[in-house]
Amino acid sequence: MPGPETLPPPRNGVGLASLVLGIIACAVSFIPVVSEFVAAPAGIGAVAAAFIGWDRIESGVATNRADTIAGGILGAIALAVTALVYLATHSG
Repeated sequence: MPGPETLPPPRNGVGLASLVLGIIACAVSFIPVVSEFVAAPAGIGAVAAAFIGWDRIESGVATNRADTIAGGILGAIALAVTALVYLATHSG
């Protein structure tokens, strides 16, 4: 008699990476020089990872919807703040 069918573990790494990158990006987005070299790439990475994580959630492979959404939103906010800081510090 075959045993119970086991489901593979959820693949939540990309959503978690989105959250971590979003937190890092938001934390340094207010620092003028650091925001250009750290917050902007981290924010872009957070948004990109959120899209990948959302695709995994929709296909039923991942289960961390809140982490993925929060990471994408934090990344987008960090990009907006970075752009404002850049414009404020580099305008004539």
